[in-house]
Amino acid sequence: MIIIGERINGTRKNIKEAIEKKDKEFIKKEIKKQIECGAHYVDLNAGIGKGREREKEDIKWLIETLYEVGDYAVSIDSSDPEVIEFGLSIVKSSDKIINSINFEKEKIEKMIPVIKKYPESKIICLTMDENGIPYDYRKKVEIADKLIKILNEVGIKGENIYIDCLVQPVSVDTKNGIMFLKALKEIKERFNVKTTCGLSNVSFGLPNRKIVNKYFLALCIYEGLDSAIVDPTIPDIREAICLAEMLTDKDEFCMNYITSIKRGYF
Repeated sequence: MIIIGERINGTRKNIKEAIEKKDKEFIKKEIKKQIECGAHYVDLNAGIGKGREREKEDIKWLIETLYEVGDYAVSIDSSDPEVIEFGLSIVKSSDKIINSINFEKEKIEKMIPVIKKYPESKIICLTMDENGIPYDYRKKVEIADKLIKILNEVGIKGENIYIDCLVQPVSVDTKNGIMFLKALKEIKERFNVKTTCGLSNVSFGLPNRKIVNKYFLALCIYEGLDSAIVDPTIPDIREAICLAEMLTDKDEFCMNYITSIKRGYF
């Protein structure tokens, strides 16, 4: 399971304040916590609602701050293709993530040149188009198919394509979880690609969201989820990943589970 640490996001109040104040020490602590708790990539989102040029300035600052902590792998997270391209140009390693593209015509037309420029990058693909996020799992799979074909045509390997079927809150419709799981299962069966999930949306609007996230993550791992955009500092998340991988034959001799218990990870 590839863990993408989600905490450095400008939509969070404390992160937005840290970005505005250029509080390096706060950001460094956030990065360190996620790495120490098992994050393979640190997602960086500098969107604080002050326009493209400010977002580019802030993503540069976040990347430079991260490198003061260590040479860690980065996910560049923005809805603006120009910001993503600018961020990628600063990242040192070839092991990086583009977060994200979708099947909206204007968005994908702008992102394809960026993807061609950085073909070694991993790419998170959202199953949405001009009509928004589809409800039915078959439409999610249909959009995934189209995105995969486009990326294959420009030379992106399946191992670098990460499909996110965009789970919606079960508080709105209790079938939303099932629709995501069905889409995930079919994508893993039909295509030679990876999958990911912005997990926390499933529990939006519910009390004690950590429990909902924990059990849903375990179900996703059973259906073949390869990575997740999560807060790795939450013990319940680490526990769900560890136990689900052990119980689905992804932890040889249960060694990761035994090690995690010995070290008190949860």
